[in-house]
Amino acid sequence: MHLADLVGVGCGLLAALFVASGIPKIRRPFELAIALVRFGIVKRVRPALGRLLGVVEVAVGIAVALSPALLPASVAALLLLAAFTAVIVRSLAAGQNVECACFGTGEKTSWATVARNGVLIGVALFVAVAGETPTADQRIIGILIGTVLTCGYLLLSTLAVVKPFSAGLDPQER
Repeated sequence: MHLADLVGVGCGLLAALFVASGIPKIRRPFELAIALVRFGIVKRVRPALGRLLGVVEVAVGIAVALSPALLPASVAALLLLAAFTAVIVRSLAAGQNVECACFGTGEKTSWATVARNGVLIGVALFVAVAGETPTADQRIIGILIGTVLTCGYLLLSTLAVVKPFSAGLDPQER
């Protein structure tokens, strides 16, 4: 496996995650607008801001997937991830457990969210500094791998929120 293959996988993972995160925000911006108030970013619920952030995420995802110049796209991904992580860390340090609307699943922030973002920051940093540009084939394979990983992550995070396999005898536990 060559360095450009790994960069292609990194691009694919970032692209799939940003697109998967941005689309629910575009479709249902109110959830993110509420989260932005809970995080203390804005004072009023502004669905247009939620939709705008979703559009930015999708644009960054597409740029990382397709841009011939990876440095600006990967730096944009890195900056978004760093900003999201800083907001989450500040919230957790204040003792808040905010529903983040990260992927539209009702996920609440935790230190696991920070760890996930830390891994993604590492991927974005790797893509930015690797100095390799993957070929079209390497990008397609990377997007496929990134999509499979993202779908797996979304499935697990949705199952953690929905808990379809938990059964209790007490009706109040449901």
